[in-house]
Amino acid sequence: GTHTQEPRPQTQSGSVALVAMAHRVCVVGGGSFGSVVARVAANGVGAHPGTFQQTIPWWVRRPEMAEEINEKRVNSRYLGAAHLPEALQASTDLREVAKGATVCIIALPGEFLADVLAVLDQSLHQDCVIVSLIKSLKVNSDCSRVVPYSEILAAGLSNRPVAALMGPNIYREMARDEFAEATIGCARRELWLVLVELFETPLFHVDLLTDLVGVEMCGCLKNTVTITCGIAKGLGWGENVKAAIIRRGMLEIGQFLAEFMGSDKGVLLQACGVGDIVLSCNAGRGQALAAAFVEAGGKKSWSELEDEIMNGMRLPDWHNVQNVFKLLNAVPGATERYPLLAQTYRIAFEGAAPASVLEPLRTAAPTI
Repeated sequence: GTHTQEPRPQTQSGSVALVAMAHRVCVVGGGSFGSVVARVAANGVGAHPGTFQQTIPWWVRRPEMAEEINEKRVNSRYLGAAHLPEALQASTDLREVAKGATVCIIALPGEFLADVLAVLDQSLHQDCVIVSLIKSLKVNSDCSRVVPYSEILAAGLSNRPVAALMGPNIYREMARDEFAEATIGCARRELWLVLVELFETPLFHVDLLTDLVGVEMCGCLKNTVTITCGIAKGLGWGENVKAAIIRRGMLEIGQFLAEFMGSDKGVLLQACGVGDIVLSCNAGRGQALAAAFVEAGGKKSWSELEDEIMNGMRLPDWHNVQNVFKLLNAVPGATERYPLLAQTYRIAFEGAAPASVLEPLRTAAPTI
């Protein structure tokens, strides 16, 4: 589509003013997905020296991780031996990392966000674009609506512009330099060019949409259907059941987007929709955790299982199932209209029999 392009800094002048104009990119969060997106950004920055400063400061929580990244160019805990470009400079000093940044990639689990917002708000450039990778969702106190993290970010960061990057991106494959794609939701078209230059590389393709919340909510809501698929997997069922769950899950997500978020269901056909749903239901961590939950026969809680098998990673999936159900439960008749989402919750948190996951699949499907 056509969009207005930002004025581009002239590269031929080579003046000091150029550096002042060039975007300063920073990354917040040293987990698995943050690390692969940092690698993508480092490649984008290197390919566009006229647009970006050539160093990307990167905030990580642990001093030993910062040291390993800077000295050995790896983040072994999350990315194994994958090489991290020289442009990435890790630090545990958030204020220093964020200082004057004009693009800030936020790759923290949602529950850790509150700890960093105040410092980011003080340190980032006033017009900094926030790129969220957060796939968690919240419900407001009276359970009457979903609060997307883009809204929490905008509120905590003086209404700076927010974009969300969501897609079928297994970090291990990206760390091996295999191709992947994603969708970026950003309401302000004048920011699209800089986002494309930062993230579009030969091994990473991005499509841009103005529907920020639609893109973001696809990334969050697919993390409920992953649990449903994991329940079926834990029962030893195969591909037919999984395909039925994915189809029904997509229809319920589309209905949810239209009813509660005012988004166009067409976003479901983007990388952040069908792409991410299919991938996560086949290979995501959420479905692996849910399969383990079923195999444990109700004897282990979600947080126990997460500690046991997720190597210190925090998963939004099971929390998202709870939050979506809170909302549906507060709206008369909604649990009947979203039988798959509701039954997934009952199995995960109310002791319903795992095999009852089939019940919603026997009802008439929502129309798209």
